Amino acid sequence: MIPAASLGRRPRLPAALATVPLVAISLLTGCTGGTPSTPAMPQQWAQVKSRAHGTRANCPCLYVPNFYGDSVTVYKSGARGDATPVQDISGTSTDLDEPEAVAVDANANIYVANWDSNTITVYSAGANGNITPKQILSGSNTGLSKPSGVAIDPLNDGILYVANSGNDSITLYSTQAYGNEPPLGIIQGLKTGLGQPQGIALDSADNLYVANYSSSSVTVYPYGNQTGNVAPSQMISGYNTDLSWPTQVAVDSSQNIYVANGGGTSVTVYAAGANGNVSPIQYIYGNKTKMDSSIGVALDSSRDIYVSAYEVLEYAAGASGNVAPLHEIKGSKTGLDYPYNTVIR
Repeated sequence: MIPAASLGRRPRLPAALATVPLVAISLLTGCTGGTPSTPAMPQQWAQVKSRAHGTRANCPCLYVPNFYGDSVTVYKSGARGDATPVQDISGTSTDLDEPEAVAVDANANIYVANWDSNTITVYSAGANGNITPKQILSGSNTGLSKPSGVAIDPLNDGILYVANSGNDSITLYSTQAYGNEPPLGIIQGLKTGLGQPQGIALDSADNLYVANYSSSSVTVYPYGNQTGNVAPSQMISGYNTDLSWPTQVAVDSSQNIYVANGGGTSVTVYAAGANGNVSPIQYIYGNKTKMDSSIGVALDSSRDIYVSAYEVLEYAAGASGNVAPLHEIKGSKTGLDYPYNTVIR
């Protein structure tokens, strides 16, 4: 392995995670300057959120942004071992620049947060090879600052959420946004509890969950309270939580909350509605887990748990303690090059 310092990039070692951002992997059913001012509340975006859904191909896929590889690789659901990706977006024309997070809309368009260049690049469904993005969101008006997480509204595909670890904010855009376009909304300020926000997730009611790296907390913002200097409706924080530099969050259909802890090489799970200094109801940790770090966490439709860092590990639904993974995706054919987060819908 070439030392990270010789590449001019951040170290791979967990001990240095204070400067390491989040990368998102999304498993979906589709495979083919200044601080902005606070805009209107989400209820006033109805015209944006009401866009009709497209039709996804019947092909669940795993979308992986590779931070050190400047690429996005895609795998069919069920991929195991040294699996070859079915799509590989890479090359200078892609404008990928230390990609950390990915989201996919109902039409299987791919949205990528690029940490180093402060951009969001968008690719058409089925994109492969050294292709040019069809949209680029970039510039001082956007409010983008070291974007480390992305998510798309699960009820309607019209809104894109971005976590900005560089200025402690969550910015919201139309999925059609491009160029130096300002956000539709922004969560930012002392009341928000945001502290180097990394991974983000939305549940079926559009509640927004944020993993805050520097403050070792998870904050939750209900729909309708997602602009301005707003206080979270829930905050999981404190010694009993076992949170340690959390980098990604996922939510199951019962609104249980799953967190990847970059500083703790663990996954902690909290009951729906958890708030305050609460203990996890599940805790995956130990040598049998094969985790060499834990940057991303996601769930499939069976609630199997996926964890990523140097590889992708899959654990059984309900797994807790020092448990071995069911499956692994790793090897030279995979194209994985420091993937972070897994997000499954």
